[in-house]
Amino acid sequence: MSHLEPEHEDLGTRAARMLQAMDDTPIPAMDATFYAHYAEELRMLVEEFLADHPPVPASVTRVWLVWNCHDIAGSYSTEHAAREARADLQHQLLCQYGPDADPLESITITTAHVPTECLGSHRSHQ
Repeated sequence: MSHLEPEHEDLGTRAARMLQAMDDTPIPAMDATFYAHYAEELRMLVEEFLADHPPVPASVTRVWLVWNCHDIAGSYSTEHAAREARADLQHQLLCQYGPDADPLESITITTAHVPTECLGSHRSHQ
């Protein structure tokens, strides 16, 4: 099986190959050149990804979801509000379980696109 040149591989395959190469690099070999190389490769992949995906239509609203493990802890109309909510949840965990709390990393933020007409007049302005 022949290895395809990068421009002939699909975006997902190239991203997976890049991540595998990063994972396979021993920690002592991770220097400024290593980071510069992969930062540039990542930038090019993201630019290509964004060019392939049209902007979200006006009939759709972007929301930020804060997750506590597998449960939605909140939905927010701004990224700033979602980050504040995540920080509050992480602070609660620190107070409850101490600084070695593994669950801190389980509080994450994702985005979703919701059809605007589904939001109705009861939309939260958090």
